[in-house]
Formats: sequence, C-alpha cells, structure tokens
Amino acid sequence: MNLLLDIARGVAALLVFLFHIRDALVGPLPVVAALVVFGSLGVPMFFVISGYVISASAESTLRRSETAGSFLKRRFLRIFPPFWLSIVVVVVLPYLVAALSALKSGAFEMPDPRFLGFSGADWLQLVTLVKVFGTPDGDLQAAFAPVNAVYWTLAIEFQFYLCMYLALLVRRRFHLLIGLVTALSLLLLARPVALDAGWFIHYWPMFAVGIALQYLLAGGWGVERLLRWRARGVAASAAGGVLAAVLVLAYRGTLGQALLGVFPSVELGFAVICALLLWLAAPSGSALEAHRDRGHVVLRWLLKPAAYLGVISYSVYLLHGKLVQLPAMVVRQLFAPSDALNPLTSVLLTLALCALFHIWAEQPFMSKRQQALNDKVLER
Repeated sequence: MNLLLDIARGVAALLVFLFHIRDALVGPLPVVAALVVFGSLGVPMFFVISGYVISASAESTLRRSETAGSFLKRRFLRIFPPFWLSIVVVVVLPYLVAALSALKSGAFEMPDPRFLGFSGADWLQLVTLVKVFGTPDGDLQAAFAPVNAVYWTLAIEFQFYLCMYLALLVRRRFHLLIGLVTALSLLLLARPVALDAGWFIHYWPMFAVGIALQYLLAGGWGVERLLRWRARGVAASAAGGVLAAVLVLAYRGTLGQALLGVFPSVELGFAVICALLLWLAAPSGSALEAHRDRGHVVLRWLLKPAAYLGVISYSVYLLHGKLVQLPAMVVRQLFAPSDALNPLTSVLLTLALCALFHIWAEQPFMSKRQQALNDKVLER
C-alpha cells in the first residue's frame, strides 16, 4: 500500500492547493475550478490516510516491543520541526515579496502582515499548537490565519498521535482503548455535546475510518477474499465508477448534498468514500508496484512524479498557500491571467519550492525507516 498511499497523499495535497487558488482557475481552467470547489475535502482524505498509517505504525511498535515513547518521538519529529521551520518561511515571505516587488517598482513598501499583531503568548500558543483550543465560534482556521490557516489541522493530527501514544502505554488494552475512543466519537456524532471545537474527538471518526481500513486489509479482508474471480478487474471498475460519480457530483456542485443524504457530515462521508476507493484500489496498487519493478518505462515515468508528490505532500500542505506568491509574481509577467499556462506554471513552480523545503526541513528529521520507505516508493 505504500505507493498507493503516497499517491493518495499527493492527490489530497493537490486538492487543497487547487482549492486555495480556485479563483485564479475560473477563467483559464473553468472545469478544474468547478471540480476543486470541494478541494477542502482533501483534509478528511489526509485524516483517513493518517488513521491507516499511524495505526499500522502503532501495531509495528507493539510487534517490535518498542516503547510508546519511541513511537511518540517519531511522530513528534515528523510534525514539529518542519512546522516550526515553515513558520520561519511564512514570516520572512512578506518581506521577500516586498523586496522583489521593489526591484521592479524602485520603491520598497514595508509590508504589514497580520502576525505582527501577535503577542508573545500568541506565538507560544502557535508553536505548541494549543492555539486550537478556545476558538470563538469553532472557527479553527481563524485562530491560525494571521500566520497560516492550514496549521489548525496539525493540532488535530498531533492530538491523534497523543491518543495512540497513551493507548500504547497500556499495551495489553491498546485495542480496547482505541475501540472505546472510537465509540465515544460516534456517540458524540449522534448526540452532540458542547465541547471545545479544538478537541480531536470531533475528527476521530475520520481517523477511525482509516484505522478500520488498515485492520481490514491487515486481516486479509481485501477485495480478493470477497471476489474470487477477476477481483482486480472488478475492483478497478468499481473504483472507477465511484470516482467518476464523485467527480460528476463535484462538477455539478451537488457532492456535499449527496453525501449529507447518507452521512452525518460531508467530511465523514468523503472520508468513507476515500477509504472505499483505497480498499478497491489495493489490488491494483500491488499490480502497479510489480509492473514498475519489472521496468515498465511508461509506468515508471507516470508513477514517479505522482509518488514524489505524496512524499513531499506535508511540505506542500504546509506552504502552498504562501509560497505560491513567489512564482505568481514571475508568471504573471509571462502569461495573461486567462492563459491556462499561468496557473499551471505557478502550481509547478510552487511544488518545486515545496520540494526544496522538504529536502531542507523534512528529510533531516525523518527516521531511517521512513526514509527507506520513501526510497522504496521512488525506486527505479
């Protein structure tokens, strides 16, 4: 599943990216602009993938008799150092943009970013991610927006890691505790209670969907077990049908309405759809890896960029909305806003900058195991 999950991560990051620049897509790429109206649903997609990966990592910790502390240390290094370094980039960026603009205009205009209004306490709450708590009206993005609105999801993600860590501390009851948290989250979904919007429990059902998928596949309950005849082909056709239906509904602007007709929330509904697609695609993912390993040139050149986008997806997620300003300054001198090359070039150059950030800010803090997994995904 490594290749498949990395491709899914890349898709989720790209969805969120395109959602945030959708206004620039309306003129040159109207179909894409219509499709990515629901691009914010890349967030529940990330939560599903995280639920899958982190539960698999927790099971590996149990099998290897590693400590819960080693699990938390890996997760801490995966989240916080790149997050802190991204703050440095975000803070410097307005001044860099102003300096580059001065090269053309001949006059430097001092920027006035919103984060200048932050107090020392605000910055401390930001870097520790506790700013997610006590948010008025439950608008978690607003709490982080003066610096970078996407940071709110990191706070939820790390709470998820902490919950898994606490469950690992009582190893023999790990599965029981995860089951109880899942039951509590579903109970709160059915019977809402006034709780601070910053608590992970509100988002746990989406993580739980990924956890369930991991245990389903680990337990041998893949498509092949249910369909003895042409399982891969049938599953691929079913996945294609589900994906086509999602795209058609998104284009028509009725995806949210359709999901609410079946699920308690749009986000949870999309999480379930993502898990279903991953379950159906699992046999094809294995086949793709096998064909790539045999040296199929076309597959190799198609899969490598898709997989690499997944590898750098955290950096893309952290910085896309801010870094896109830099290439956009150059691109608008070359292509008109109505030219499709304008947004396409801006996106590609932004991804290249995010790749550089990944090398600088992510790779040094990755475990050897994670680096080996990334190398395996990108091999050949």
